[in-house]
Amino acid sequence: MGDSAQNRVACQKLVYGRLKKELKLNRIIPRIMSTILITVDALRADHLGQYGYERDTMPVLDRLCDSGVTFENAFANGPYTRISVPALHSSVRLGHADLQSLPTISSELGEAGVTTACIGTRTGFKSAEGNLNFDAYVTLGRDEYHKERKQQQSPHVKLKEWAVPTLRSATKPYPKLYDLAKNMYDSLSFSNFRYLGYTSAEGVTDTTTNWLADHADEEFFLWLHYMEGHRPYGVHDEDPAYTTAISDDQIRTLMKKAGQTPDEMSIAEHRKIVDLYDSDLRYCSTHIERLFDNLQELNVWDDTDIVFTSDHGEEFYEHGEYFHRNLPYDELLHVPLIVRSPATNSQEDITEQRELIDVAPTILNFHDVEQPTGFEGQNLFSGDSRDVIATGCQQQKPPVVAGRWDGYKYISTPDGEYLFDLPTNAFEDNNISAENESLCQQYRGAIPRRYFSEELEEKLREPDNEVDRERLEALGYLEIDD
Repeated sequence: MGDSAQNRVACQKLVYGRLKKELKLNRIIPRIMSTILITVDALRADHLGQYGYERDTMPVLDRLCDSGVTFENAFANGPYTRISVPALHSSVRLGHADLQSLPTISSELGEAGVTTACIGTRTGFKSAEGNLNFDAYVTLGRDEYHKERKQQQSPHVKLKEWAVPTLRSATKPYPKLYDLAKNMYDSLSFSNFRYLGYTSAEGVTDTTTNWLADHADEEFFLWLHYMEGHRPYGVHDEDPAYTTAISDDQIRTLMKKAGQTPDEMSIAEHRKIVDLYDSDLRYCSTHIERLFDNLQELNVWDDTDIVFTSDHGEEFYEHGEYFHRNLPYDELLHVPLIVRSPATNSQEDITEQRELIDVAPTILNFHDVEQPTGFEGQNLFSGDSRDVIATGCQQQKPPVVAGRWDGYKYISTPDGEYLFDLPTNAFEDNNISAENESLCQQYRGAIPRRYFSEELEEKLREPDNEVDRERLEALGYLEIDD
């Protein structure tokens, strides 16, 4: 095709695109409704101003709350990603145990002709992400500038590529010796070391706007996974909102101390880690704001359902740990959930309990796609308060099972049971199971037996290579004793 023919085709596409937008805006042809599911990893509800926090960490959410519905008591079905994300997408609480055979949001919408795509860093969920059945995965690792800087430091990179595997092999029978030697190696620190485990919100939004430029006129389902609530905090924010500047090495030291020796954290260090977390949320908000602006520029803001939530919360020593390794206490299960949809007339916030397994049927309903029989959840906007069931704990063998309804939280572990009266003990630090055996028995009987299986254990995958190992280390996964 010659240049003149190519120019003619390009002009035809431009004119058609503009005509289609004009027709769509004037309702001469039906509007195409699309959905964006936004998850911010490890975002606890009570660190958002919209949920009563004293800091306005994510002001962008006001744009959703003003015209949408806030679910004040939404709960994840697991306290960490590898359990919660499969449940979210498959509407099956134990979806992680058999995800490859389950229908998901994207598989059902894809069969109905909806374009589906997933954008973001999913290091901790990489081995199973294909089972979600998206048309396209735009998997982001660490920021491009990090890769460029590593390439510029080729002598150091080559040394590390030789030294780290050699060190690990030589000290394999003595893991503590490896840790000591590795720390000594890192202390030689090449000053440009960047402690990153994931792509920044800026990178996720930039990639998304590029994707939308090609697909905005289609009916689509897009899942965006931002990582700013996940350790390591503060690595992408050059202008922290709630804390003074901190070096990469200081962040690395602080994250390791919180993960390995939480009891030794000082009050000042604790405040610093909370400040860094909140600052990252504010930074993330800035780039989600850019995303929303882009939807308006593309004239699809009014035709897009937006579901905002998190896969789980985060802990700050409420029960002796940091990050998300503990039992399914509320700081790990209570997540934000805000839905803005032109498809619903409801404007009243919903206070009754909801579960993340309710998200999938709701999104299918937005697209007039029938809910498959295997889904356990129901539309977020219908039904009574849910009996929340969650499973898992990164630091304990299964079965760990929690039930939350009728004002109590029940937790069963191989080492014993817990029962908390939530109206009088919201902090879940007064275990009343011993004097309420009959009530514990009621919860045990109400939770299906399959949740108590010892075969539900799942482990973090082995790193693919040294870059992957560094990423998993930065995210704190290699500190967990499986």
